[in-house]
Amino acid sequence: MRLPLVWLQHLLIAVPAIATLYEADIPSVGKYVACILLALLYSRLLPLARKYAMLLIPLGMIAFSWLFHEYGGLLYFLQYSLLVSAVLLLNKPAELGLAIVLSGAALNSGAFGLPSDTIWTMNVAWLTVALFVAGVFVQQRQSDRQEKEMESLAGSQDQLEQERARAMEYARKVEDYAQVQERSRIATELHDDLGHRLIRVKMMTEAALQLMERNPGQAAGLIEQVRRQLEESMNNMRYTVRKLQPVDSAGARRYALHRLIEDAARDLRIEVDFAVTGNPYPLYPSLEFVLYRNAQEAITNAVRHGGANAVEVELRFAEDQIAMNISNNGTEPDRIAPGLGLKGMQDRLAVVGGRLRIETNPRFVLSTIVPYSRSRPAPEKELSL
Repeated sequence: MRLPLVWLQHLLIAVPAIATLYEADIPSVGKYVACILLALLYSRLLPLARKYAMLLIPLGMIAFSWLFHEYGGLLYFLQYSLLVSAVLLLNKPAELGLAIVLSGAALNSGAFGLPSDTIWTMNVAWLTVALFVAGVFVQQRQSDRQEKEMESLAGSQDQLEQERARAMEYARKVEDYAQVQERSRIATELHDDLGHRLIRVKMMTEAALQLMERNPGQAAGLIEQVRRQLEESMNNMRYTVRKLQPVDSAGARRYALHRLIEDAARDLRIEVDFAVTGNPYPLYPSLEFVLYRNAQEAITNAVRHGGANAVEVELRFAEDQIAMNISNNGTEPDRIAPGLGLKGMQDRLAVVGGRLRIETNPRFVLSTIVPYSRSRPAPEKELSL
């Protein structure tokens, strides 16, 4: 839009100046041409001094009014070119309004002494040009505002993409860190549980061999205990190996609670009830991971340390938080020592701003509480319950 206005600005000087050569009686053509060239040069240099436009435009109006008064003809069109210059250089509506008023005053002062019909024609043309430049000014401001809004939207989109990339990177780091912790925990389990069982089985087997001839009944009892120990070790090993295996289906969720519950019920030979309350909504992968690992740890501890054969898992969705309550029918501990399992659960929750709550009355309940707001944008991956 600016380029056509620049051409119009120059044409409103050049065309009336050429027409005036043929219409008016000009005593000194050389001086006249020099004045017109200066007017064109002024129009050309005016954008370079944009910050002084409110001073230079009124000075130009006075100079163009003198040219019209001196040479007559169609030189009153030079005032219209300054109105176009005002649209190009001024930013505030008040400044444009003042320029229009000054242009009308300069136009009529230069036309002093001319016939009323000529003055009337000049003012009608001035009013037409003033309305035109005012409309262009409004349209230009709307266009600039829309352009700024588009730039703002583009900037917001870029910021959202950056935030999304940071969130995904954060989730990946949390998952990688937790996987390292999980490997360490499994290695500790293999050493503390399976290793100690195998040492005990070896000692019991040696004792049974020594008692085989002297006391076959006692030796048979020891062998029966060895068989039970081996069976428990096999079950624990099978459960540990299954946790290390990847998901078979490419479309399945890695940290789906329903799959964890099915595996726990099958491998640990316990009864697991799962219930969801509230209105479920999508979760970020990092929160899915925390819920999955804490549920896994709570179920394992209930069977291993409490001797439970029934576990209840409740996932409760609220407006500002998610609570996962896990209770069991096992033996309640006299004293809760913060071992590796509980410490790992607390560390995972600390990363996402959650907390761990333990209740012992009337049943032992381990609660994982994570703050979450439904006003957040939904993540690409949803929680598989």
